[in-house]
Amino acid sequence: MGHTAVIIALIVVLSLTWLPMACPAPPPTPEPIHSPSELKYILFSHFEGVFFCDPDYYPVAREGQEEKNALEQFTVIKSDSSEFMAILVHLALPDKADYTTQEKVLIYREHKRLAGAVQMNVSAGGYRFTLRVGEGQGSRVEGIINYAGQISILTNEPSINSCPICLSKGTLIDTPSGPKPIEEFSVGMDVWSLDDSGRRVAAKVIAVSLSQIPTQFRLSRLTLGDGRAITASPGHPSGDGRPLGELIVGDMLDGALVISVGSVHYDYKATYDLLPAGASGLYWANGILLRSTLRVGPVAIYR
Repeated sequence: MGHTAVIIALIVVLSLTWLPMACPAPPPTPEPIHSPSELKYILFSHFEGVFFCDPDYYPVAREGQEEKNALEQFTVIKSDSSEFMAILVHLALPDKADYTTQEKVLIYREHKRLAGAVQMNVSAGGYRFTLRVGEGQGSRVEGIINYAGQISILTNEPSINSCPICLSKGTLIDTPSGPKPIEEFSVGMDVWSLDDSGRRVAAKVIAVSLSQIPTQFRLSRLTLGDGRAITASPGHPSGDGRPLGELIVGDMLDGALVISVGSVHYDYKATYDLLPAGASGLYWANGILLRSTLRVGPVAIYR
């Protein structure tokens, strides 16, 4: 081999030796894993106007009750470090040893919203959620949110969103063809109602509602002297517009004396209501004249 060939061979060997090693690709950046409370805040940002019933203002707002509960529950709220830190970040509050009364109320309000506005159950890779958007005529949304906060909507359907001021499952509504359980009603069915002159008339159902209720919810149970009884949310109105939860023994309801008033635990997940066509918004539930909670406009009072 000549000198020229030797030199060329050495150059090739040296060039191969000096070739840079192939660098491995950088590992992918792991997706963030959010806590359940952080995921709820992501849902609040995605869905404007998420609806929920504030337990301090439903069925009756009492002056000073929210502040009292905020102070009493603050230690318990703070003990849930995951939720507490999510609330602090949302409110842009520092993590410190003590908080003012005003700050405790703000934290308590967020705690209520996180607890009541979204229902979440563990699902593959995240959570299945249910929430309601808008008050009154709104929507009910079900979907999946993964740990990284990515949202997949499964259903988004119209819903009348109201706080549970409705009737218990199994309440019998008077109709021209006989009493029927309120949970079986749909738009277009007939119920007995009252017209403008106070006459009993058949009326078409023009709206129905199903209101999800919070855990440990209790209903009012009233018994009348003639044997009739009704179990309903404390805020449901009687025929003359009074909330049932405000009635006491000795009051009159639909022409009979109230002889028993109590509070009962409710084992079902929703309460129900319907709206008959006509100006009154009235119907008979378990034989007692009541007013629909879905009624809009001036109330016609019948005594």
